[in-house]
Formats: sequence, C-alpha cells, structure tokens
Amino acid sequence: MRIKPQTIATANTPGFIDEKEMLRRIPVCRRTLKHWRDNGTLPWISAKGRRILFHWPSCEAALLRAQRNAE
Repeated sequence: MRIKPQTIATANTPGFIDEKEMLRRIPVCRRTLKHWRDNGTLPWISAKGRRILFHWPSCEAALLRAQRNAE
C-alpha cells in the first residue's frame, strides 16, 4: 500500500492544512483565498516548492480579527 505524500506531510505537521482543506473549512472561491494570501490577511507558508500550507489556528484567529475590524 502506497501512502500519498500529502498524508505524510499533514501527519508530521500538526495544525497545518493544505489549500484543499482550507477551502473545505472556509466556503470561499480559490481566487479569494489567493487574494487573502497575497494581501496578508491569512498567514501561510510554502512547503516543498509550490505546496501551500496554512496553520489553521493562526488563520482562524486572523479571520476573527478581520471580522471584528469590519464593523
């Protein structure tokens, strides 16, 4: 049985999720997520080249801050 590389990376990095999982948790389009990455709304890291990872607790806190500041 072969294990997918992203399964290994997710298991070794607790709290980090990939873009696909982020889009499942936050119902926005991919372009909006990229815009939030580019303008610094959401913290992210680039792992192994093109792979983007998000630290979910940090992203959740950033979204809550943005929600409170939007009033």
